[in-house]
This record gives sequence, C-alpha cells and structure tokens, in this order.
Amino acid sequence: MDFSANHAGFVIASYALSFVFLAGLIASTLIRDRRLRHELERLDTQRQKARS
Repeated sequence: MDFSANHAGFVIASYALSFVFLAGLIASTLIRDRRLRHELERLDTQRQKARS
C-alpha cells in the first residue's frame, strides 16, 4: 500500500474502526457467555435442590 496516497488516512481509519468493532463484538460475546454460564449454574443448583 502506498502511504503517500490521498486516501491512505481513510484506509487506516477504516481498518482501525473495523478492529474496534470486532474487538467489541468479541468482548460482548465473551461477557454474554460468562453471564449465561453463571445463570445456568444457578438454575441447575436450584433444580437439584428442588429434587432433594
């Protein structure tokens, strides 16, 4: 890529913005997974207590 081109700033900004959005998507997915696993463990514990 020719960094002296007129549109180089646009290309770099596009890549940076894409990276930020992808990182946010990955982070939100991991946070959601952790929250759902915790909720599942809580529900499983309640179910086991109800059976006893």
